[in-house]
Amino acid sequence: MLSKVKFSFLIILMTFFAIQTNGQNRKSEWVAGLSLASAKYTDNQGKVLGGSFINQSPRINVSKYLFKNFTADVGLSTAIFDTQKYTTFDAVLRYDFGTSMHNVVPYVVIGGSFISAVKTTPTLNLGAGNTFWIKENYGINVQVLYKYSEDRFESQYSHFYPTIGVVYSFKPRNLNPRLWHMNN
Repeated sequence: MLSKVKFSFLIILMTFFAIQTNGQNRKSEWVAGLSLASAKYTDNQGKVLGGSFINQSPRINVSKYLFKNFTADVGLSTAIFDTQKYTTFDAVLRYDFGTSMHNVVPYVVIGGSFISAVKTTPTLNLGAGNTFWIKENYGINVQVLYKYSEDRFESQYSHFYPTIGVVYSFKPRNLNPRLWHMNN
């Protein structure tokens, strides 16, 4: 149990320093997040897996705005104070409907994960989320993924994966955009 805590702290520390060295450029649009997450299985699946709800804290993610409403996002989380083993590395592509400059940014995602539980299993991820920017650098992010696992992977079932957390933008955002700030 203690080794998982040390491992998670090390991952947080490494991610923080990696973001600091890459994310301080004025032209880059990097965002880092720290979230609460959980994996939610059906009750029948939970009987097989040893539980239908797996808490994961913290979930660490880093996002980079790419182009034309698309953002790449990677995340890592692991079950720390849970009896079940569940570590996930997620990579998704977000589409924000042209609202990336707004204070409320809804989006849809598609991507994949590698889940390390009984065995390492790939999943296809589909989902939606929203970021509410409350300060120039800080926002609240809510997201729900559906992680689809093929039937041939007996060690993992398809499940929902909701997250809620705080995000930090390395480039301050204008919370009161003017007409001349819009890129139409």
